Amino acid sequence: MSSETTFKVPLTKILELSPHSNADRLELARVYGFQVIVPKGVYKPGDDVIYVPIDSILPKDLEEALFPPDAKIKLHNHRVRQIRIRGLASQGMLINPAEIGVTFKRTEVDLREQLNIIKYEPPARPGGIPGAPGQKKVKRDNPNFHKYNGVDNIKWFPNFFKEDEEVVIQEKLHGTNCRAGILPYVPRTLWQRIKKWFGLAPPYENVYGSNNVEISSKHNWNGGWYSEDIYGATLKRWDVFYTLKRGEVVYGEIVGPKIQKNYEYGLDELHFVLFDVKVLQADGKLEYLNPEEVEIFAKARGFEMVPVLYRGKFTQEVAYKLSRGASVYAPVQKVREGVVIKSRFGYDGSGSKRALKYINEDYLDKADNTDYH
Repeated sequence: MSSETTFKVPLTKILELSPHSNADRLELARVYGFQVIVPKGVYKPGDDVIYVPIDSILPKDLEEALFPPDAKIKLHNHRVRQIRIRGLASQGMLINPAEIGVTFKRTEVDLREQLNIIKYEPPARPGGIPGAPGQKKVKRDNPNFHKYNGVDNIKWFPNFFKEDEEVVIQEKLHGTNCRAGILPYVPRTLWQRIKKWFGLAPPYENVYGSNNVEISSKHNWNGGWYSEDIYGATLKRWDVFYTLKRGEVVYGEIVGPKIQKNYEYGLDELHFVLFDVKVLQADGKLEYLNPEEVEIFAKARGFEMVPVLYRGKFTQEVAYKLSRGASVYAPVQKVREGVVIKSRFGYDGSGSKRALKYINEDYLDKADNTDYH
C-alpha cells in the first residue's frame, strides 16, 4: 500500500446499483467503496464510467459541459464536494465517457491529465507553507527522519482489509501532523562533516517538524503555516524530547486553538496527541511499533494518545459505525473527523503502513472541514 494518499480520476465500472430510499427517480451507484447518486435508469451494473472524486477541480469547459445553465446542481469555485440529495450522501460524480468523447479499451486508466482535472489544494496561509508545492526544498534534513505521509481512504480500497481480519480502530483527530525524534547524527554540510571528522559532532540529534518539513534543521523555517513555530513550542511544552530515548521517533497530531477551523476540541492550549511510533533497530532500520505496542509506549512515557475505539475483527459495518458521532477525545466536538483502521499486527516487511482511514460523512457535509483531512 502506498503511503501517499490516493487521488485519481479513473475510468472504472459501476459495481452495483440500489434504490434511493427517499427518491423514486434516483439510484445509488457504487464505484470502489464510494456512493454516488445518479438518475434512475441511466446506468446499469458493469457500465464504464469516469469517477470524479470529491476535492476535484474541474476545468471551465468540462464544468460547462456537465453543468449547463439549467442544471439544478452547481459547483462552487469549480470544486466537487460531497453533497446530500434527499438526505443521502453523494461522494463525487460519474461521467458517461461517450458524453465527452473518451474511449479506452481498458478500465482503471487515470484520466486526470487528459481531462485537465486537478486536486484541490488549500490556499496558503500568511507566512507560507512548509513543503508546499513550488517552495524551494533544502536537502539538509536528517535522512533517517522519515515522513509519515498520508493514510489512504478505505473507499478506494474497500477489500484491503479482509472480513474477520484482526484490526485496531482509532479516532482520527483534525489538527496538524507533527513528528519528533532523537536520531543518529548525519552531517549534511561540509562544516558538519569537518566537525564529525574531528569528533566534535554529537552522536545523536533532536529532530522535529511537520509532515513535510524538518523544521529543526532551521534551513527550512520561514514562518510556516503559522506565525510562530508551533511545532517546536508544543513539543517543548509537553517535554517530548525529555521523554524520548535515542533511536525513537513519535508521530502525532497537534490539536487545539487556531489549528483547524471549528476543531479546537475544547482546549485552551495546544496538545500533542500520539498516534504512531518508530524505533531504530539493531540493523539500523527504523521500524513501526504495532498498535498495541504504541499503546504500551504511550502509557509508559506519559503521552496523550488518540482514543482506541475498537479491537477485534474487521467489518465494513463496524468501521462505518465508528466513523460517526462525536469525538471521543473531546466529546464537546460533536462531529469526529473519522477513524483510522490499522492491522493489529502492524506493518508489512517493506515498512508500509497497513492502515486506512474512514472519513465521517457528517464531517464532509461541512465545506470548511474538507481542506485538511
